[in-house]
Amino acid sequence: MASEYTTVLDTGSGSLPALPLILMLAAPVLMLACLTVAKARRWHVSRPIRLALWGAYAAYVPVVMFQYWSLWDTQQMARNATAMSIEAGRLDWSSVRQAPEGIFVDTNQRFAVNGVEFLYSHRSLRYLDFLVPEPDLVALPLFKRAQVRVTYLGEGEDRRLLRFEIATSVLDANDWPMPETAALSN
Repeated sequence: MASEYTTVLDTGSGSLPALPLILMLAAPVLMLACLTVAKARRWHVSRPIRLALWGAYAAYVPVVMFQYWSLWDTQQMARNATAMSIEAGRLDWSSVRQAPEGIFVDTNQRFAVNGVEFLYSHRSLRYLDFLVPEPDLVALPLFKRAQVRVTYLGEGEDRRLLRFEIATSVLDANDWPMPETAALSN
């Protein structure tokens, strides 16, 4: 009997976060409104403060735009992949490591299926992570000897995880939450 699988991770799907885009578009309007109100009330806003505000905005916009492009490019690469490989079987071993590194938190989830090693890594901001668009970090259900199916692209160090599926019976037996609610928290 063929086992049913539940998709836990699919890098080709998902939506882009809206909050950074809203902040990026609303910031100049809010700055202009504040400067206009200050001018109307005859408050003095020094030139260095105005330059610092506009400089911070000018530095923020390219970062956000690059992150959106990076997310979009990763999704398109996953959707348009043609030379994919699939590994199906039981997990040989697994490990999860989450370590703070400066203002970032690095999360590495390593596992092997049929002797093929995989690394699902993610770097996120520790503070103010809502300011920059990031992909959702999914906590992979790496249960000991669980039946999984992994779709990936590339070989060796260039191996990129495209989809991670696990047998539905394993999720039910371990009382695992639904994939939409299984995101790791920082």
